[in-house]
Amino acid sequence: MTEEKKEKIYEIAILGRVVWNLHSLNNEGTVGNVTEPRSIRIIDPNTGEAVTTDGISGEMLKHIHVEKMWELENDKNMFCDACKQLKPEKADGVKEVRKAKTPEEVIKNALKCELCDIHGFLVQQPTVSRSSVVEFGWALGIPQVLRDIHTHARHSPHEEAIIIIEEEKEAGAWENEECSNRECETDPTTSKLFKVKGKWYCEEHLPEKSIQMVYHRPTRSGEYAIVTLFQPWRIGLNNVTMEYDVEDDKRKKRYELVLKAYQSMFVRTEGAMTSTRLPHTTNFSGIIIVTKNNITAPVISPLKENYIDEIEKISKTINNLEIIRFNSISEFVEEINKLLEKVPYKLK
Repeated sequence: MTEEKKEKIYEIAILGRVVWNLHSLNNEGTVGNVTEPRSIRIIDPNTGEAVTTDGISGEMLKHIHVEKMWELENDKNMFCDACKQLKPEKADGVKEVRKAKTPEEVIKNALKCELCDIHGFLVQQPTVSRSSVVEFGWALGIPQVLRDIHTHARHSPHEEAIIIIEEEKEAGAWENEECSNRECETDPTTSKLFKVKGKWYCEEHLPEKSIQMVYHRPTRSGEYAIVTLFQPWRIGLNNVTMEYDVEDDKRKKRYELVLKAYQSMFVRTEGAMTSTRLPHTTNFSGIIIVTKNNITAPVISPLKENYIDEIEKISKTINNLEIIRFNSISEFVEEINKLLEKVPYKLK
């Protein structure tokens, strides 16, 4: 079947609930030796009450999708020099793009790169931006997410090294503590402070054998609401001239790469601390919303218990809106595989 006869896809929205156990995919940061998980305040749509829940930022999910696209592309020459190394500046780090004199030329040159085309960029001079073709919202824990802080220690292979660093403070953040060495003249703004056997020491006076450290890391387990939108009609579209600067066969290839990256990121989710907290993913269920002409795909949060019913009611009043249900990770992969046979919509 020729591309002209294949079904054309305008937008794809994926709404669902994924269960991640014992993960630490996104964190607020580390204070001393304690890593804090992300906490988000939301209005629970089922009760109308303000609640605190766990969150994984859209930035993190988008970063995961970028890495999956990069990994799945066999020919890394399809990326610009910056994206070959996954540099965050993307097109802004490419000489050919920066040398362009007009906004339309900047976009045209940048669209040669698959990642710049799909995930957007900002060029500083001349100032030109392209918004992402793929969008992610926060992954929000459906109350209640189970959260724990676990205690660990870095162990030395040497038997004599048994002194433990119980806590540490950053330089400039000693607060009311001070080094226990009476002769210490260390500037608190230039040295960390360590707690050993209940006493504090600066870096200079830290006992020599204190090479074992206690630290605290979070884990969370729960069901998370996922919202993400893909706009195939914008692949290769110069958002200054509103004309396509990428050939149809390359647009089709990029369309497939985006969908395969979706499959990969839910089959095995990467993120923060996966070297020791690789998530136990047990299920992913929800709906895929497909529009086949220039109609906006509705996005209603899976935080709502009846979000699928509401989307299905909308589909009865809007033509060319297809709702595809999936109840497991394997079904999700199968349904995305079917969409791979389609082609991206093209404005006329």
